[in-house]
Amino acid sequence: MATTAQTGHSPRKFYGWTNVSLFFFIQFAASGFVYFAYSVVFPVMVETMDWNRGTASLAQTVALIMLGLAYPLTGYLLNRYGVRQTVTIGLLVMLSGLMLLVFAVTEIWQWIMIWGGVMGLSFALTGPICSQTAMISWFSIKRSTTIGIVMTGGALGGALAQPALSTMMDQYDSWRAAWLIAGAMVIIGLIATRFIINRPQDIGQFPDNVDPGLAAQDPLARNLRPRTHRTGHDWTMKQIVRTPTLYLVMLITLGYLGTFFFLLNHGILHLTDNGLSSLEAASILGLAILGSGLARIPAGWLGDQFELRWTVFGFIALMAFGMTGFWLGHGVILLSIMGMLFGAGYGGLLVLGPVVTGNYYGERAFPIINSVLAPVMLPFAAAAPAGAGYIFEATGSYDIAFAIAIGLLVAGLIGAFLMKPPLAPA
Repeated sequence: MATTAQTGHSPRKFYGWTNVSLFFFIQFAASGFVYFAYSVVFPVMVETMDWNRGTASLAQTVALIMLGLAYPLTGYLLNRYGVRQTVTIGLLVMLSGLMLLVFAVTEIWQWIMIWGGVMGLSFALTGPICSQTAMISWFSIKRSTTIGIVMTGGALGGALAQPALSTMMDQYDSWRAAWLIAGAMVIIGLIATRFIINRPQDIGQFPDNVDPGLAAQDPLARNLRPRTHRTGHDWTMKQIVRTPTLYLVMLITLGYLGTFFFLLNHGILHLTDNGLSSLEAASILGLAILGSGLARIPAGWLGDQFELRWTVFGFIALMAFGMTGFWLGHGVILLSIMGMLFGAGYGGLLVLGPVVTGNYYGERAFPIINSVLAPVMLPFAAAAPAGAGYIFEATGSYDIAFAIAIGLLVAGLIGAFLMKPPLAPA
């Protein structure tokens, strides 16, 4: 095998897997105990502060819009300073926002400004684009698998955060206790960022620990070549926007993000409205997030083995089936199963979506595509939380919101069926 160790370029152990571990924990802390914590803390805040659901949900909508608007800044920082510095800045912003939530929020407008503005910015600077950019730099053969491993961290953290934070809020009779715990997790995540190395070239290593020059002459290396499409073209944004595949990817992304944002924001409220206790509802949503986590590594493996259009199609179908059951089902056991299926579909798409972009358009184009398109797509997906809240206030139920969400997933199924690798310009 033509590995880095045999080339003499670097005496140290391949660092790619260390980065995988670091980003796994950072996602566990920042995504799991902060972003996913919203779904269990938000209902308590609404009840305690006696807020209107639609108006209070504007905080999440503003956060998602800010996430999209700040993505160009994230792309700039990634290209200029690298993943390590970008994530560090993002975690510092996140910690500041959490402390403001604990000590400054007494009115609904403060909640909207802090969660929407400060936390939305932090989600852009610590979000999946950072860890995905690192994995695309460090891996080609196992790119989808490693993205799946890293993204599992956020889901595992979220699954543990749901019942843990619910219990802590009950014990201390305060939603502020949950954000204090989230802040402690972010501090640990900041420590982990100190050990990130941005790219294999920074320490004289190669993606997957395989020297491409020697691998071309090594018969054993043939078994380590990617089994799915990898573009060999250096795509420019001007060329990318002319490919139909890009817009199919956008349609798919809008569908699964919008439906997830809706359920994350209103899932517990929907369940408690139907007679479940707060702990039962939080546990069911925690299982949905756990399902998301359990699916991510298998989804990553599948993405490295089979044509992406069919794996994406399968996970959208799983998400749509789970969403329908979550809407119409009754009983804790059935709702738990449906929640896990919905989560599994979302988790698979969260992994495979960026893999499609990276494989079809390349490492250099990946952060550029995300930073350009996020401000376009996320405002539409961001309308889901507030829109569903106002639908409930107007009709007394979430039925119309669920029907719209399932319709978006059906449109995504059509998009996945039509999606193919773009042809490189002559």
